[in-house]
Amino acid sequence: MFSGNYLRFKTVTRLGLMSSVHFLCIELEFTIETTHSNSYFLTMSSSKKLLIRLSSAGDVLLTSPLLKLMKETEPNSEIHFVVKSQYADLIRCNPNVNFVHLVQDHADIHRLENLRRTLLAQHFEITLDLHNNFRSVYIRKNTAKEVRVVNKDIFKRAILVKTKVNLYSNIRSVALKYAQTYDPSVSEVPRPEIFVPRDVQEKTDNLWRITGAGSGQAVFLCPGANHFTKRWPVEYWSLLARKVSTFSRVALAGGEADTADCIQIKRSSDALDFSGRFSLIESVALLKHASVVVTNDSFLMHAANALGKRIVAIFGSSVREFGFFPYGVKNEVLEIAALKCRPCSHIGRESCPKGHFKCMLEIDPASVLGAVKTLLDG
Repeated sequence: MFSGNYLRFKTVTRLGLMSSVHFLCIELEFTIETTHSNSYFLTMSSSKKLLIRLSSAGDVLLTSPLLKLMKETEPNSEIHFVVKSQYADLIRCNPNVNFVHLVQDHADIHRLENLRRTLLAQHFEITLDLHNNFRSVYIRKNTAKEVRVVNKDIFKRAILVKTKVNLYSNIRSVALKYAQTYDPSVSEVPRPEIFVPRDVQEKTDNLWRITGAGSGQAVFLCPGANHFTKRWPVEYWSLLARKVSTFSRVALAGGEADTADCIQIKRSSDALDFSGRFSLIESVALLKHASVVVTNDSFLMHAANALGKRIVAIFGSSVREFGFFPYGVKNEVLEIAALKCRPCSHIGRESCPKGHFKCMLEIDPASVLGAVKTLLDG
């Protein structure tokens, strides 16, 4: 996957039911070293650094601009990353990360303490907590001389959700917030990036060919999202699939939780249904074949963003101020901006608190179809 002139050793510490197990992976890497005029960074050029972002998939992926910045600024630094095991594939092949420490989804306090002791032995120069929840606070304790915590704008976010009073003077992407935890002077970041292993890409490429999809344009529909208020209605997806299939190949992508919706959507068109068949990183590899990706506010939106794909993003209960809109690529965001009950949550809800679900129901399929055609023509 990588090319270059030296070997990099990456150790993965897996925190599980048994004692810690260490895996050693050797891979070729090409790194462009850059310097930074700031003496603060130069004095730390050989230091160890710890990043903590446990979940979820989209948030983990959005750390990639920060990782790139850190390696460009301090190319000799040793970067460790703590993440939940189910999201490890988003980090372990990133050439800017040296060591990945895994946390099982339901690790108890004893296992967290074992991990913390492993980290304490590293004597980090700095720890960046990009999560700031109970687990990350516990894990980061005493791990470095300096601990910095991401500013999530929690107060502004809560006021916006509870009272609809907008105190945001400027809108920062989550990726920028992460980067500013490391260097407050940073004013912009490149789009996210993701690194897919060669064998994974070859596997999905072969499957794409076997299905007879060909090399023509393909519009990928990604109807899934973790919460109900972030999901555009399946009936709308079905209508969109039928319309798009008249001028383009349609493919459906998503996890096991999205399979039932994708089956229903497929009934209305000749779409290729890939839902529930791939791992997280394999789903990313599949998106390589997309001409346009239509998606809710979900991990696959961020994955498409990282791949440089043209995106039609449908936002219901969440808003631009939270920092999750796509950036750095051609995109069309559809939302009902004037709806006074938005946002009702910063992460999404399992039902509409008002009972009308206007934030999604008023985004009609014709508008989404128009956005798809605009991006295909562009």
